Parts: sequence; structure tokens; C-alpha cells
Amino acid sequence: MTGDPIDPIDPEAGRSADEWDAVVAGLPVVSDPWPPRGPVVLVAPHPDDELLGAGATLAAACDAGTEVRVVAATDGEMSHPHLSDDGRAALVVRRLAETADAYAAAGIRADRVRLSLPDGGAAGREADRWEADLAEGLAPMLDGAATCLVPWAHDGHPDHDACGRMARRLCADRGISVVEYPVWSWNWDDPASPRIPFHRAARFDLAGGDAGDLHVRKQAGLAAYASQVQPEDGNRPVLPVAFLAHFARPAEVFLLPGA
Repeated sequence: MTGDPIDPIDPEAGRSADEWDAVVAGLPVVSDPWPPRGPVVLVAPHPDDELLGAGATLAAACDAGTEVRVVAATDGEMSHPHLSDDGRAALVVRRLAETADAYAAAGIRADRVRLSLPDGGAAGREADRWEADLAEGLAPMLDGAATCLVPWAHDGHPDHDACGRMARRLCADRGISVVEYPVWSWNWDDPASPRIPFHRAARFDLAGGDAGDLHVRKQAGLAAYASQVQPEDGNRPVLPVAFLAHFARPAEVFLLPGA
């Protein structure tokens, strides 16, 4: 890597997965009961974030009979910026179908609620309205919840950061445990001097036995997002193989409650 700044959400310009291998290997294995006790709520800024950050954990929770709720903040319609308005509307329909296929492949059974907020809207002129609408939609899904999985509030994508901030705020008011997951952080952060607060991180190992099956199921779920992971219309994949390698490792990394 050069010393040039990395665009946080350019998946072709960022860190490679193997740069993080030693950091991840040095993390403690999550010691509390995992998957977390339920009901579990996961906040997904865009379709596929739930699989990228916590697909194996959600699958394990479902295997254990835990109630899982997913709050989908946006429909991810801006992942293909070259599309027309009609093309983006068709993409929303397609991504909904892909999400259903991904859940089936991974064995995730969840009450998934779409808020259909504007994709990328957390950075726009209406950012305050975006966050207010997120709070309005998320609040009822937190009723009775024990744990909330959210993007790290400094993940680097405005929608991710806003979801993390708002979820933490609402959960603090309700006494709900918050566990954060990084997505774009793997792309832009520096393994030699990371900003990710690894002092409160732990890994959920996905190697061997039932855990190995969870790893296979997570990868099958991610493969279902064809509009994201396959090249189309002469354009590269939205999520290239090198970026997806961060989520093909046999572990999921979480930031446990703390400062």
C-alpha cells in the first residue's frame, strides 16, 4: 500500500484481506454465549450488509431458535450509479429477490422490515430527516430486544455511520446491548495502526464442525447477491472478489459493548 489516502468506499482502492490476517488471528474468541441471546435486532444500511457483517451469526441464531429481526434502512438503489430511474426501480425489486434467496441459502429466518430510506441519504441535505425516519422505523423493532447488531459508527460509509449512531442512541435509552460489526472499515483502516477499537473486539470462529457449515452457508448467501458480486453490462462487480475476501475469512469480527 502507498501512503495515499484511501477512499473509504472504493472497494478497489483499499486494503487486502490478508493484511488483516494477523490482527484477526490475535483477537480473542467471543466468550459470551454466541450467537447472542434474543430477540436479536440487526440494522442493515443496505441489502447484503447483514450477510457481510454477520451472516453466520444470524444463521446460528436461527438454528438456535432465536428470534431475529432485521431493519433494512435502504433498498440499495444507488449501488449502480449509471442506471436510469427506471433501472434503479428494477434494481430494488431484484435486490429484494436476491435478499430472499440469500436468506434461504444461509438458513436465516428473520422478520425483515424495509424502511426504504434514500440510499446515500445520510450524507445529503436531508440527513437529519433521514436519521429521524431511521429512528422512527427502528424504535418499534427494538421492543423486547436483548441485543442489537449495528454497523460500527465510524465505519466510513455515511449510511453505515448514521445507522450505528442512531441504533446506539436508541439502545442506550432502552438498556439493549449493542454489538457492532465493521464492513467498510476493513477497506480503509490501517492494520499497523488501526482506528477500529480492537481492544473490545472478539471473533466468532467459523472453522470445523457446525461452525464450518455456517461459513459455507454464509458464502452461499453472499453469492445470491448476483447484482453486487458479478460483473454486468460491461461494468465490474459492485463488490469485487478482493473486497469480498474480507468476508470469506473463517471468522466474523464484532466490537463488544464498551467505550
